[in-house]
Amino acid sequence: MTIAIPETKIRVAVVGTGPGGLAAIINLRKLPYVELSAFDQAKELREVGAGISINENTWRHLKLLGADEKLEQYTNRGDGSKVDGEQRNGITGELLARKYQKINPDAPPRSRIERYKLQRALLSQIPEDFIRLSKRLSKIEETAKGTTLTFEDRTTAGPFDLVIGADGLRSVVRQQSFPEHKLSYTGKVAYRTLIPQSAVAHIPHLPRASTFWHTKDTHVYTDFLDNGLFEIATRAFESDEEGNKVSWGHKVPREKVVHHYQGYCEAIRQVIATPDEWLEFAMFGGPRLESVISNGRIALLGDASHPLSGAFGSGAAFAFEDAYVLTKALEYTHSRGQPIGEALRLYDEVRSPHYKGLYAILNSFGKNAKEIEAISPPLELNELINETTRRNWTASNEWIYKYDVEQVTQVWKEYLDAQEAASGLSGLTLEKEKAIKEPTIPQIAIEA
Repeated sequence: MTIAIPETKIRVAVVGTGPGGLAAIINLRKLPYVELSAFDQAKELREVGAGISINENTWRHLKLLGADEKLEQYTNRGDGSKVDGEQRNGITGELLARKYQKINPDAPPRSRIERYKLQRALLSQIPEDFIRLSKRLSKIEETAKGTTLTFEDRTTAGPFDLVIGADGLRSVVRQQSFPEHKLSYTGKVAYRTLIPQSAVAHIPHLPRASTFWHTKDTHVYTDFLDNGLFEIATRAFESDEEGNKVSWGHKVPREKVVHHYQGYCEAIRQVIATPDEWLEFAMFGGPRLESVISNGRIALLGDASHPLSGAFGSGAAFAFEDAYVLTKALEYTHSRGQPIGEALRLYDEVRSPHYKGLYAILNSFGKNAKEIEAISPPLELNELINETTRRNWTASNEWIYKYDVEQVTQVWKEYLDAQEAASGLSGLTLEKEKAIKEPTIPQIAIEA
């Protein structure tokens, strides 16, 4: 008699359940050989903030995650004439760039949606009570048996074969894994709010599109959402003393905000003066991590892996890409009987260059500013704003929002062939001997 020996499962923990953590849970639950646990520090799952961008790459992942229909019901697709996004001079209101809503069903129906709706759409794909709440991570310990998590309530979990740090910009997993990596206050705070559209109906010349209003050093973002709400998101300078004592999503009165935007055009001054109350966020950032994995057992995902401080307004998309690639890497290496450390290496090989490209764009912003300020004779202020906006929002950076993480590209094929050649096996031999299907991993696209 033959006794079937059950397959040893891969024990995985997801720490943090923002959009990236939820995407990781949904993807990993599809793998039958993964024993999954999820933890979040919150007492209840709720979103802090206002809106969130749904770009082309975000929408692809929502379709893969089975959450797109939950969002489609809230939105209306355009006919090709609907303005989707604009860039404007914040002082004069001058239109600098415009793009139109696509009618392609694979493109997002709207560029912006309330954060809680995105969260609900993702949670609809996860069993109720799957996530263990009130679990604020305090320590990570690694032993021969795996990685153990200790929480502030003195409970422990594990050991795990893999810990995924999806715990945001101020990630405890990153702090524990990369203690030398430090965040610092950027000198700016963000103010955000949602108000009824009726509250701004009296203000003329407000575009019904996702609009950035730029000045030399700050910007204001406005958007008419499809459900009767109006979103405002801003940046402003605050002293180190003030910024470092700002709590995340702290409520502040109108008076704390309006004085920052007196130099903007009349329409924006009226917009900023409308809400009675705002949410305030101190903006922190840090240098690029050369690697987003640690010790073959820990992988960072989303804001935990790239502390960009919301620089591109597409954090959910980046996190979705991370979750997808990590899952595919695990799927690929498991099919070959390779260790988890190899899956993490593949994940790092694909995602780290992508983030290098994002940081390169940020560096180019700084370079543009220096070049423009060096123009002789000096540009008048509005000319400087217009030239800076045109350079920074060039079409060459659109790959950020169009990046197709599903595409099997020559880059990935050549990468796998190189790995197989190093082990003495050709891709054809492996395919014949093991019937392994190549995974769907993205192009390493750096166009900065």
